[in-house]
Amino acid sequence: MSDIREYRNGDFEQLWNLDQACFSRDIAYSRDELAYYLRAPRALCFVAEERAEPVAFILGHDQRGGVGHIITLDVAPQFQRSGLGSILMNKLETSFVALGCDSLRLEVAISNRAGLSFYKKHGFSVIKSLRRYYPGGLDGLLMGKKLSRQL
Repeated sequence: MSDIREYRNGDFEQLWNLDQACFSRDIAYSRDELAYYLRAPRALCFVAEERAEPVAFILGHDQRGGVGHIITLDVAPQFQRSGLGSILMNKLETSFVALGCDSLRLEVAISNRAGLSFYKKHGFSVIKSLRRYYPGGLDGLLMGKKLSRQL
């Protein structure tokens, strides 16, 4: 069973490497982008560890107006389909509810079938298409869901 904890500054390199392993070079965050999102004043980041090594993380922002925004959910390939993504999603959703958020939003590449299936399983639906959202002209989808105060 993985341990789930809050992000610590010393995690940065491992999380950046994890992001590089989870996404294509065009979609993965640069060091500067990931650092920016992690340093944001309203950032929430939870890390799953196995034997004191990060194997998954979820990063989101508590946006104004009661909306939580999921920036990324990264699970090392060997831990995908283990339930870690769901555990992290539930942890972030519970945290957003505690902060007064009543909905969540995220963007996902239209080609990310596993991600789309995962988000739909977790109650997200497509709000709109995002033409040429990702580098190289790849389309994305804006997805959202209402949060329940009973999480």
